Amino acid sequence: MFKKVYIEITNICNKNCSFCSKDTKPKKEMTIKEFEHIINEIKPYTNYVYLHVKGEPLIHSKLEQILDICTKNNIWVNITTNGSLLKQKEHILLKQNTIRQINISLHSFKEEEYIDNIVNTVNKLKNKDNINIVYRFWAITNNHFSKDNLAILNQLQKYYQFNIQELLDKNNLKLEKNIYLNKGDIFDWPNTKTKKIGTTGYCHALKTHFGILSDGTVVPCCLDSSGLIELGNIFDESLETILEKTKTKKIIKGFQNRKVVEELCEYCSFKERF
Repeated sequence: MFKKVYIEITNICNKNCSFCSKDTKPKKEMTIKEFEHIINEIKPYTNYVYLHVKGEPLIHSKLEQILDICTKNNIWVNITTNGSLLKQKEHILLKQNTIRQINISLHSFKEEEYIDNIVNTVNKLKNKDNINIVYRFWAITNNHFSKDNLAILNQLQKYYQFNIQELLDKNNLKLEKNIYLNKGDIFDWPNTKTKKIGTTGYCHALKTHFGILSDGTVVPCCLDSSGLIELGNIFDESLETILEKTKTKKIIKGFQNRKVVEELCEYCSFKERF
């Protein structure tokens, strides 16, 4: 069993943040038929899906039907969002009992009104016992907050009591029941046009998780948003077949021995964290 499977229900986003990787894949929204097919394929392998790789999941035109399919199949859902559509989609999120966690990326905006809308919706969602809300702040450099970082955190302090310095010392702060603030260092998406990091290292890819892009491409992890390490396409092959492929098994065995098999992984700094 995998701890989670990332499903990119859309690679379309309503923002263009500088820290997000750029790719040339055609923009696509997964159809309900495609999503239902994926759920039927993965449910023997996991109980949790994360509705993101790239793109903004709340922008999907059939979000309610997607969540209904997960409920029907007893699949728990994690959503990572930039938060801009939370207020607009709160009526859908409030109806669902299959959502386990909503991660809100705070580093994607500066507008004060944006925070007001997010917190107002979070105050409604927090009363659902099954949902954890995590404000994510993954834009720290050398354990230091920039001017923009501090501006966002100061806005958040209008609603929650927390110490900004304490956030530097810890990765997670509990703000209220079911509400957390999580920080992390900014990182570079792996890119074969940048400097190579190394041919050794470890990754949880294909051990605890894998990803499925909006066009059905199966990838080892959520950082391969361009599908450079294509293991197969779930619309053309069964997941069982894809996971049993020689290529898939070589990647798993390589990481077990702290060796990098695929070229893209040589450019990934995230593997250095393990």
